[in-house]
Amino acid sequence: MTFEPKAIMPVLRVKDIDAAIEFYTGVLGFRLAWRKPADGGGENCLLAWGTAELMLSTGLHLGGPPSLTGTLYFNGSDVGSLYERIKGHVMVIWPLADMEYGTREFGIRDVDGYTLAFAEELPE
Repeated sequence: MTFEPKAIMPVLRVKDIDAAIEFYTGVLGFRLAWRKPADGGGENCLLAWGTAELMLSTGLHLGGPPSLTGTLYFNGSDVGSLYERIKGHVMVIWPLADMEYGTREFGIRDVDGYTLAFAEELPE
């Protein structure tokens, strides 16, 4: 039998877990699944939205200050309504647009500077 991934769960180091939880739940629409002390110090929490999961941590095991040189893409549907709901409450990196590679998407920054993109496939 060969390992086959079924999902990916990013773990992001955050400066202030309360502020991050408020952003992800209050602004975006994730729900807090659980919050616990981290082994070795700090706290971890798991956020869920549909089948997407994201872990936030203040744990020292993740190294220095929050950083990521990439973009986390969340693929779903009705991305336009999400954009209209949150655009006045977030830092928009790129506005809602139809991309030449077949998606409608937009990008934002979260409270720790991570780039998040929300996308849906365009009809053929």
